[in-house]
Amino acid sequence: MRAREWTVAATYGDPTDYDVPALPAWRIERGDDGGLAFASADGDAPFIAAERPVEVRR
Repeated sequence: MRAREWTVAATYGDPTDYDVPALPAWRIERGDDGGLAFASADGDAPFIAAERPVEVRR
C-alpha cells in the first residue's frame, strides 16, 4: 500500500507535502557475473541480494 500512496502523492507534487515519507536512498551493486545487491548506505552490508536476477513481466 505504501508504494501506491507514494505514487499518487508524487503525481501531484512532493510526497512529503502529503505526509508520505520520502523514498530511501539505496546503493545498488552489480557483480561481474550479473548479480544484484541493495544496501542502505556506503560501507553497509547488502540487505538483499540475487545471484541470478531475472526479468519479470507484470
